[in-house]
Amino acid sequence: MKYNKLIFFLLCMIFLISSCTSLPEGLATKTEIYNADNVDFYYDLNYESDGERKFDRQIWNEVYKILDEAQDFFLMDIFVFNDFLAKGVREKLQPIDIATEFSEKILEKRKKDPNVEIYLILDESNTFYGAFDNPTHKKLEEAGVKIGYVDLAKLRDPMPLYSKPWRLFIRPFGNPKNIGKRKNPVYEGTDKVTIRSILRALNAKADHRKLIMNESTAMLTSANPHAEGSKHSNVAFKFSSPIIKDIYNAEKPVAKITKPDGSLKQKLPDKDFSHIPYSKNNSLKLQYFTEGQTAIDITREMENASSEDKIVIAQFFLADRGIINSIRKAAKRGVEFQIILNNSNAGLPNKASAGELMKYARKHNYKINVKFYNKGEEMYHVKMLSILKKDYMITYAGSTNFTRRNMRNYNLENEIKIISTYDQKISESLLNYYDTLWNNKNGIFTLPYDDHKNEKILNDLLFRFMEINGFGVF
Repeated sequence: MKYNKLIFFLLCMIFLISSCTSLPEGLATKTEIYNADNVDFYYDLNYESDGERKFDRQIWNEVYKILDEAQDFFLMDIFVFNDFLAKGVREKLQPIDIATEFSEKILEKRKKDPNVEIYLILDESNTFYGAFDNPTHKKLEEAGVKIGYVDLAKLRDPMPLYSKPWRLFIRPFGNPKNIGKRKNPVYEGTDKVTIRSILRALNAKADHRKLIMNESTAMLTSANPHAEGSKHSNVAFKFSSPIIKDIYNAEKPVAKITKPDGSLKQKLPDKDFSHIPYSKNNSLKLQYFTEGQTAIDITREMENASSEDKIVIAQFFLADRGIINSIRKAAKRGVEFQIILNNSNAGLPNKASAGELMKYARKHNYKINVKFYNKGEEMYHVKMLSILKKDYMITYAGSTNFTRRNMRNYNLENEIKIISTYDQKISESLLNYYDTLWNNKNGIFTLPYDDHKNEKILNDLLFRFMEINGFGVF
């Protein structure tokens, strides 16, 4: 009996400590604030005009310029880089095979400038969590591109009740590649997958960063080079500033946690950025955040917002309880909110969170207004927030959805903070973008909030469900 209790105690201790609870060293960082001369704003917009769906595409053409102009290196750290498609998507969406297009551009660059190093840091989902070799990526590696897949097991577990037994009883057996016998449960036409790769996927976390850069220019975007997301509405910000050195150095800890069998070999070399001049323009400033530092800074700025300020939120997912509470508190102080959300068909999570905020606003006569993006088969995939103050505006943009998983040190994420006076080009571009969407200029972009009466009873239950499960990893 005594031994049984001891064994039970040891098993409990192993179960408790088996979950990953801390981030690897060097993650969750923030930089100093840098002046900048200019930030360029680009967008892809999918909208309705004259009864037809139209698609304005800007982002990837600018990415290709960054690649083409690279003299020393090109680096991309991004979530999804493949053209896998779920069943029926090609017929419904008529997607662009962005990953194929992009890989051809990379191969052209390797042939044209073989001395330019190209580094790709990618999420495990591109090999369906280790089930098979990605054929597009293998071609790039054969051409000398260095690729590393982030080992997601080194990241914190958003669902420990699942991840603890997975770490104890499944992970130790490994996941050999190219021996799968199961049909891919997500995408059509890929190689077969293993049960262990499916179980690995259910840990629900990602290298969700979206960074493209060379030795002189960086871009943060909400977009992925992925056929299934090729018609999504997205945004991107391109800039040149000494902050690029800090952004590059923030990639080194990510390279260290890529899988050792990758051609990247878990390392990015030191690079010299001294050729980038410091700006004397005090009217435009940049700061860079990774992982949970974004939520900390957004919360602080929202706490400082006053009744003279307006906050515009344009988001794919709005579910994080901390952000929801910050919106409520700011509205109570008189801050005005305009919120544009992806019109998710299933109602999760945006209709639930919108319902809570609108109910709260109407009860107290607070200035919160919500609209849903008028999407078709695609998604409104933007991750952006702007605080409009009297003399300047603060904008956050990058990879971070407003969910627990994206904001609380579970995924790898990155975000640029732009502080700009209203005479700066970036301020004008952003205000025009928000105005176009909110007021449906030159098309139907947004739809007014609907009470969704049939969902009200379920709102609280749905909200708790998505928070517990860290909803939102796109």
